[in-house]
Amino acid sequence: MKAAILAAAFLLAAPITAVQAQPANWFTMKLTANIAKPAPAAWKLVGGEDWCGIAKYLDVKSCHIDKGTGDVGSLRTINGAILEIAVARTPLSYTYAQPAATNFYHGTMAVEPVDSTHSRLVYTLMWNQTAVGDAKAQAEARDSRRSRFQAAVNKMAAAANAAK
Repeated sequence: MKAAILAAAFLLAAPITAVQAQPANWFTMKLTANIAKPAPAAWKLVGGEDWCGIAKYLDVKSCHIDKGTGDVGSLRTINGAILEIAVARTPLSYTYAQPAATNFYHGTMAVEPVDSTHSRLVYTLMWNQTAVGDAKAQAEARDSRRSRFQAAVNKMAAAANAAK
């Protein structure tokens, strides 16, 4: 009885917020490029060890690591406004999420080994298209992201392939 009273008191004292369920229309985009280097070397060459290393390939104005070094739980800010949190990390990949994004946006950059001397850069994006708008707006968002991120992936692969 005492536990039930304490639990009820706690619940009454806690702020109540309603969570509106959002219909999910998930879209996943996988962009790739081949690199003629072993995966660990390719990861270093594409800037994978630097959590803001991708900024130069995406031509963003700024990338600032606010907390951590790119490990899980680290925070970075893109262009002074877009907050990203590292949610997963392996020796050859990282995944981030944009916790304030209404489209529940996530991205993963990874280098996968193909054989002992070749690898593949894989950039995967995932978001809920519902928040983007109607079908036309969703198609435009997909096309824009595909163009922008494939260009970045191609630049990273070209830089890695050109390195001696």
